[in-house]
Amino acid sequence: MLDFDLNEPLMEEENNEQDDEPFIGQTFESEDEAFVFYNNYAKRHGFVIRKDRSDTRNGRTIRCDILCHRAGKQRLKVVDHSKPQRNKKSSKCNCKAHMRITLKRSFDIFPKEWHVTKFVNLHNHGMISPEAMRFLPTNRTITSEDEKQILMYKEAGLQVRQIIKVMELQKNVKHGELSFIDKDVRNFFDRVKRMLGASDAKDLVDYMKSAK
Repeated sequence: MLDFDLNEPLMEEENNEQDDEPFIGQTFESEDEAFVFYNNYAKRHGFVIRKDRSDTRNGRTIRCDILCHRAGKQRLKVVDHSKPQRNKKSSKCNCKAHMRITLKRSFDIFPKEWHVTKFVNLHNHGMISPEAMRFLPTNRTITSEDEKQILMYKEAGLQVRQIIKVMELQKNVKHGELSFIDKDVRNFFDRVKRMLGASDAKDLVDYMKSAK
């Protein structure tokens, strides 16, 4: 007989932050799938990743290291005092955090299976806050559905800031919580115009319809 009080609320399982952490032996069907997984993990934990040089054999990648964006050492900068200098400081600090994936064959039905063979989670720098993570270029995206909505609002005569406001209301999110910012919308307009040589919003809408 089960021994518990029906009037006592059941305990919910605690979310374990380690559940989403990569582990040795974890498998993926492709290199891209592994990158997406680690990228999502990085977003939740306040850092950015990049691919390092891969090992190849017979023209095929067999191993790849995915690094923290602050991996590596700063390069010595050659200063040319005759030219204006950019005072942009390198973010590299020789961080060792990374995930290594290796191509292996376990079963005939999975001819290409990527295994996590090394995972180092030691960062020697502070993590980026969730608020700042949203504004990094690598984390800002406009989906194809959002692109269509944006072009429709543009055709209706709305300015970029007005489009942002309307889409925030449409998605029921607070100001600044969209996956893109004003600059991304303007860049989107410029990119499509360059592709088409389009001069007005209607041409852009027609293009999106034909592309779909």
